[in-house]
Amino acid sequence: MTTQSQGWILQLVVALLLCTGLIMVASASMDVTAAQWGHPFYFLLRHLIYVAVGLTLGFLVYQLPLAWWQMRGRVVLGFGSLLLVAVLVPGISRHVNGSSRWIGVGALTLQPSEIAKLTLVLYMAGFLDRFESQVRHQWRPVFRIILPCALYILLLMLEPDFGAAVVLCISVAAMLWLAGSQLLVYLSLLLLGLAGAAVLAVRASYRLQRLIAYADPWAHPLGSGYQLIQSEIAYGRGGLFGVGLGNSVQKLFYLPEAHTDFVLAVLAEEFGLLGLTVILALFVILVLQGLRIGRQAELQGRLFAAYLAYGLSVLIAVQALINMAVTAGALPTKGLTLPLVSYGGSSLVVELVMVALLLRIDRENVAPAEVLS
Repeated sequence: MTTQSQGWILQLVVALLLCTGLIMVASASMDVTAAQWGHPFYFLLRHLIYVAVGLTLGFLVYQLPLAWWQMRGRVVLGFGSLLLVAVLVPGISRHVNGSSRWIGVGALTLQPSEIAKLTLVLYMAGFLDRFESQVRHQWRPVFRIILPCALYILLLMLEPDFGAAVVLCISVAAMLWLAGSQLLVYLSLLLLGLAGAAVLAVRASYRLQRLIAYADPWAHPLGSGYQLIQSEIAYGRGGLFGVGLGNSVQKLFYLPEAHTDFVLAVLAEEFGLLGLTVILALFVILVLQGLRIGRQAELQGRLFAAYLAYGLSVLIAVQALINMAVTAGALPTKGLTLPLVSYGGSSLVVELVMVALLLRIDRENVAPAEVLS
């Protein structure tokens, strides 16, 4: 039976999200950049460059057969680990807002945690492919895969980057669940992860302040609750249909990070519930198409491709869901961008590479016997 390609739907959704991102980054940043840098399109031009770089890298990645990645799982894992270590080295890392999350390369910056998400999913897909039967019936292989995950999370917490660590934990847990790991093992690891997250959340004073602000942001309207309050005001002003493109008030020096982590709040203000529904629908379609591509690969017995598609889809879904929940006040504030929409160099480029990998899996689903090089 011939497998039907899902790639065109995926490409259409991604194109719509990228276009939305360009419009919203421009709208959310023009007034601020005009006042601070004298150039209203400063962030928009940089965002366009990142889109171009991401599309170029994505095209190159699309040309590589999945077997190339499958044979280099350990190399990819080591590369991600090296970047996470490098960002902790003084002189290499750039210290911003109390965190060392960026590596400076001239005028450009690289965020290793974004690359680490992708490298760990690639490695884990290969591991689950090799040890699928053992993962379903034994404890030991599951704990073997936990070791590199624990290393990544430790390095991320040293930066610190709690948000990236949470996204990785959830994605790894989802991949293990989809691989059919034993329920007792899965629940044990899940409880361990939740306990660790709770301890880390309360040990750092700034994380504790975020939890307090989340519980009652109006108790600290000019302090830890300020950003969340401004975001909720943006949602409230948007109503059903929004105030119109460019007419947001909250982006005018009220809402911090309006073009990055909280771009969705500006979209909610300008396009209302209708705009939010469209964005949510696009992400649902994107993730479902990714999962469908993975299911097609699994039915063909191509487990590496299947688990990779599942992992990438879950990774995008988790980050989008957390960003949406944070901007709406449903979760404590975390520094996570909205995939394919928010301004952010490393995250945007890596997300486009993820899409390229999904498209490659879809291509090989349709022509599994084709000799691709």
